[in-house]
Amino acid sequence: MKPGEQTRLASVDAVRAHQRTWLEETRAAVGEGGGRFAICNADDFEEIFTAFGIPVMVVNYWNSIVTFSERKGPHFGAVLRERGYTPNMFSMGLATTLDPAEAPWGGLPKPTIMIGTTRDETQLRVMELWARAFGCECYPLDFSWTSQYRQLPPPGWWNLHFSRSGEMIDPARHAERVRQMERLIAHLEERLDQPFDHARFREIMEGINEQMALWQEAFDLIATARPLPVSLRDQTALYQLNWQRGTAPNIALMRDFLTEVRQLVADGAGCYPQERFRLYLATSGNDPLYHRYLRERWGGAIVSSRYSGIAPMYARDLSREGPLEALAARQLFLFDKEPHWEVHEAKRWGAQGVIGLERDPSLPSRYRRVVEAAGLAYLALPRDADDEEIHGLIDRFVETRMVDGR
Repeated sequence: MKPGEQTRLASVDAVRAHQRTWLEETRAAVGEGGGRFAICNADDFEEIFTAFGIPVMVVNYWNSIVTFSERKGPHFGAVLRERGYTPNMFSMGLATTLDPAEAPWGGLPKPTIMIGTTRDETQLRVMELWARAFGCECYPLDFSWTSQYRQLPPPGWWNLHFSRSGEMIDPARHAERVRQMERLIAHLEERLDQPFDHARFREIMEGINEQMALWQEAFDLIATARPLPVSLRDQTALYQLNWQRGTAPNIALMRDFLTEVRQLVADGAGCYPQERFRLYLATSGNDPLYHRYLRERWGGAIVSSRYSGIAPMYARDLSREGPLEALAARQLFLFDKEPHWEVHEAKRWGAQGVIGLERDPSLPSRYRRVVEAAGLAYLALPRDADDEEIHGLIDRFVETRMVDGR
């Protein structure tokens, strides 16, 4: 791959193909064979369903397919408005069930159960309405981001996940989360007339550790390589492997990605024509629409984002606690949108600046204070768009902060 070609990686294309095939096979099994299927929120309950042998679709991933991959957000936003709902990113899945003929990839089969969440009232209400549209059960599982901490995370908290996550979460909250999952497992055992396979569950959790170790090695190589061998687009696309994590197919796909990355680094391959300066994207979105303008006009490369760095936080030391306890701890605190971690990641990737989303870029923010105190430039943008306003903000940022590549 010559610099600037941005050819899609074969291993990432294989991930995309696997996801489509998985959904096709799942839909056929549910529709024709009376198979079972579940829907849940991201990082809530996927591993439990996998241990039961039930394919599960993650709400966040499906919404991303609708909005970003297939770019059907405007259509399904109109579908929601026609029915009196206010569209938001979390409600795109509900809209595809209300208008299944337009659903991406053939749509989702009817679930056996959907897991609601009290992460916020809107999300729980969307899940209740979605389950009603499908005609299936909605089981609410408590999940409150605002009550997870025993104390503020200590400096360098991102290094503590594997074996010291208990230092960052409230012990009573953790115990209650374990009890909630045990009650839901018991409910599923009765509902499915099937015992929960604890040995299989441990295998999945151990498989996650293996998958994340491969991820860490690959992304360490990408971060230190000059030029950047894997585009932000492909880095983000690889995150799909986290939706069926710990399974043999996903571990194999991750291993293939690492093999391809090793070869790209050895060949000195670059995915962008030039890297006059590097930027880190402090958002959870996809490759932003304005990235092409930034590259072509100024030679600026967005080399990484949150999705490139958080996967290793899924790994847990199972020698210190049981798999269910480890899963509960991870659910209560996987990662935080926290500027000190973003600074750490930006420096790890050799970035000279950080891009953040700010509703009003003219106002001071904690992100700006922390990023600039660390010696990095900060570009605040109000949205991910490719228009004159965004171009103007980028131009002023580069001319005043990046003109010499600093």
